[in-house]
Amino acid sequence: MRMPKASSIQPQHGSSPLGKIEVLPNAIHTIAVQATSACYGVLGIAAPRLRNGQAILLPTDQMNQGVRVHVVNSQLVIEIYVALEYGLRISEIAHNIMSSVKFSIEKMLGIPVLQVNVNVQGLLHGPTFYSEKD
Repeated sequence: MRMPKASSIQPQHGSSPLGKIEVLPNAIHTIAVQATSACYGVLGIAAPRLRNGQAILLPTDQMNQGVRVHVVNSQLVIEIYVALEYGLRISEIAHNIMSSVKFSIEKMLGIPVLQVNVNVQGLLHGPTFYSEKD
């Protein structure tokens, strides 16, 4: 699969007498995926489209497809598609994702984040462990 040519984003103070700094959207996707995956209650990054009304969890090598980045007035707007664990408070998990992604990107790249929009594609039952008694 061929990736379209991505335009780069320049962080604040992105150019100096020594040169300029450019950040490709793929780097932003990777930071957003890592920050999201580390949040409690997130079972996986999902595809932006449902298949037969069901969320599709993306494999590790395709997780960047579950994150979309837009630049608005030199600030980032990030869309993240996730599948969450059934039985937990969705709004709490979504707020944790928003703050974690915003903090991580601003800290690592120095690029202001205007919005982080969390799209819950589905609720799944997490892994359950049964103990067998003799």
